[in-house]
Amino acid sequence: MTVHDLWSGLSKGEIAERRQAGRDRWQRRWRDGVGRGAPQRKQSYKEHLKAQAYLDDANQMQNPKAQRIRRESLTVNTLLDRHLAAKADRAPKTVEADMHHAQGVRDQFGDRSVSTIDTTEIEIWSQRRDLARSSRKKQLEMLRAAIKRGVRDGLVESDPSDGIVVSLGHQEFPHWSSAELMAVIASAASERERALLSVLGLMGLRAGEARSLVVGDLVDGQLRVKNSGGDSDTTKTRASRRVLPVPAVVLPLLEQQAGARPRSAWMFESPRLPGHAVGKRYLSDAVTRAVSRANQSRSEPISRINVHGLRHTFAAIALSEAHSDLLSVSRAMGHARPSVTLDRYGHLAPAGLAPLMAQIDRIAAGTQN
Repeated sequence: MTVHDLWSGLSKGEIAERRQAGRDRWQRRWRDGVGRGAPQRKQSYKEHLKAQAYLDDANQMQNPKAQRIRRESLTVNTLLDRHLAAKADRAPKTVEADMHHAQGVRDQFGDRSVSTIDTTEIEIWSQRRDLARSSRKKQLEMLRAAIKRGVRDGLVESDPSDGIVVSLGHQEFPHWSSAELMAVIASAASERERALLSVLGLMGLRAGEARSLVVGDLVDGQLRVKNSGGDSDTTKTRASRRVLPVPAVVLPLLEQQAGARPRSAWMFESPRLPGHAVGKRYLSDAVTRAVSRANQSRSEPISRINVHGLRHTFAAIALSEAHSDLLSVSRAMGHARPSVTLDRYGHLAPAGLAPLMAQIDRIAAGTQN
């Protein structure tokens, strides 16, 4: 059996024309029987069918040559399709972002056989200057995830992207100190806005998560976070579904908002649209109003930050002022992995080993008394 690329040697324009027309690309040729006299057979496949065809051929014939052909002919597009299909149960916004980053990979490598791509080529692509570092990093991660899935499934021999890194460098996210945050919260224009700012700045919820809270999410001094507000009934990632102990300073504010209303009622109901949660603009305006009121009595004004800056403020306070560990902060913020917290906020964590050793000394001294 042999497999042929019918588009081999064509220009990118010609390939694009054939893809748009839905033309078959891959042709499998074999003989019915043994010897040159046996009749030859042919079968063509569109791109999305070929990988399964190669896999079936290899499994049925147990032919090492067929398996080699399958590996050498597998394209990046097929690996991306497989990877995205396996991740299709995530939140709609996450799936949409994955599709966007995958398209960046397809534009560069989509029609290429994985076996023809080398590490240097991927590294040069990942270091291009026409795209932001964060986007290049996401595209590289998407390519690597698709290839690693292929390696795991036996479709690809090795990962040519292994060891390549796109460094984001140090990013300082705008945030407030604890004193500035408390001054802003105290200056909120209403109890609803004071509770909202507290949930964002003192508990680290995403804006959509705060807007999507219902009265029933507050149970026995704990807050269940289960909705991201992204036109779905789930959070951004599985790790974002979490139960947070409510700080004592925030609990009365939430209990006041909940009152005796039904469990299904929005925790933060829109003052203009009864039965609806507050909108995105409401949160932004609430921050603007509170900062403006707080600055009326201050000689050094507090800088205006956006709503997401309150989440950064929580991370900064937790790490640099409360000296919390990265794992706890990661869980509180609902990050998919602690490495996400480390990448974004690691520089705010207590530096050096002195605090650790001092804590060990206190523990040891306590056991000796």
